[in-house]
Amino acid sequence: MHWTLQGNLAETLATLEAAAAAGAEGCVCTELALTGFHRRLPELLDATALVDAEAQVRAACQRLGIAAVLGVPTLGEGGAVFNSHLYIDAAGRELGRVHKRGLTDSEASFFTRGGARCWTAIGGLLATSVLCREMLDIEALLPELRVPVADARLRVIFWPSYIAESDAEQTALCQAYRAGAEVLARELDAWVLQSNWPVALNAPEQRGFGAGVVIAPGGGCVQTLPRDAAALAVVELA
Repeated sequence: MHWTLQGNLAETLATLEAAAAAGAEGCVCTELALTGFHRRLPELLDATALVDAEAQVRAACQRLGIAAVLGVPTLGEGGAVFNSHLYIDAAGRELGRVHKRGLTDSEASFFTRGGARCWTAIGGLLATSVLCREMLDIEALLPELRVPVADARLRVIFWPSYIAESDAEQTALCQAYRAGAEVLARELDAWVLQSNWPVALNAPEQRGFGAGVVIAPGGGCVQTLPRDAAALAVVELA
């Protein structure tokens, strides 16, 4: 994570390059990957700069032939700011956004709550996003996402996060998040791919970040990424 839009954009573009070089067809990035999720975020909400940064990501996707799903702030009408997950296909086209609804109290003092969500067709998959602590909101999410879809394609739930097992309380909370992710995987017959920030700029001494998980449709965790370190994992869905 970097303090600036330019730094995070460069990191995102480099990650897309690395993912494409590793043979990936798509890349899922963290919550607010394009700006970073830190106390200086309000300083980075320049509409022109954000539009240009997203255009650079779309151009990279088109050039590399890779889809991307990444966290961005979305500026809405009347000063609204959404914490969003942006979907870009391998042709560089924006397919849609999921706006985070399950905000913490501190997030709700800055971000606007999103609405209902659905499945998006991207890269041969049917996908949706559950942002960070929304993994605790299973009772609200399941009725929305159980809408029948007459499609045999694999379902994937992207889980962009910014959570850490920094103490006993947070460790228990992270375990509850993962339990929610396992329920969604089982109930919706979907893969869950978590992309979690490995560091916190607001509290650089904290540890326990990263360790993103890959959960199979049966609800079992089949892979865990490194803790407290940036990592790129290529996952073959079947």
